[in-house]
Amino acid sequence: MNKLALLVGQGELAATAQAAIRERYEGDFVVWSMVGDAPNSNDNIDVGQPLELINRLRAASVCTLCAVGRVDLSPELRANVGAYLVQHYQGKLDMSDIGLETAYRTIAKDAQVDIKGIHELVPSLLAGRGHVGGPEVPPKINETENLIRLARTIARTDLGQSIVFHGLRPVASEDVLGTDDLLVRAKNIAATLRIPAGELVLVKVAKPQQSGLGDLPTIGPKTIQLCADAGVGVVVVEADKCLVVDRPRVVDLAEQRSVSVVGWG
Repeated sequence: MNKLALLVGQGELAATAQAAIRERYEGDFVVWSMVGDAPNSNDNIDVGQPLELINRLRAASVCTLCAVGRVDLSPELRANVGAYLVQHYQGKLDMSDIGLETAYRTIAKDAQVDIKGIHELVPSLLAGRGHVGGPEVPPKINETENLIRLARTIARTDLGQSIVFHGLRPVASEDVLGTDDLLVRAKNIAATLRIPAGELVLVKVAKPQQSGLGDLPTIGPKTIQLCADAGVGVVVVEADKCLVVDRPRVVDLAEQRSVSVVGWG
């Protein structure tokens, strides 16, 4: 039997993924919280301790591992995870998000479990190509391709997956504080520059070096609300590489707040 361990963090995606697994997963599974006590979780797990994680996975006879949701590891725990590659494989210490993804892939291999992204277990979370919600805006093909290209260039730095543009001009980029903070900053910038409401574009792409084993870029109802408040009129997400949480609510809000959401790629 293919037993699954679903490791959940914080945020809408973690809650949505947990509900989907409980409803649809046909095999045996356990839900472990990566952030302390969480609703409906079977237990807690410290993902900042690689050997403990390996032992827990082995003891529970887990075959497949999936981690989903936000986890804010302290610098000490990041270094602890990154050091696993150095100690056991003479690897390079890399405390970036991509470096940690590589470390966790190695940890899963050592625990003899298959590691998957939530989009592989719940494909319906992926945004497809074309119109997702809100007003149907005729695509500006050349301009949108340029925005995607620019967003991927910035994402390659491993800083963030989201960029706000005014035309082809980057206005603000996501950092370690996430998309919500980005949209608050974009609102203030738009007010300072007197950019009319609806003229900003939010672009979300996967980091080119990202495997998808960690969280892919995600939008949800809160994203749409913040976009509308910030004067973002169009949200472009990379098709088949971006997750949509609570799609019915996203579609309703996009229509109500006149925010066009498009899957591109």
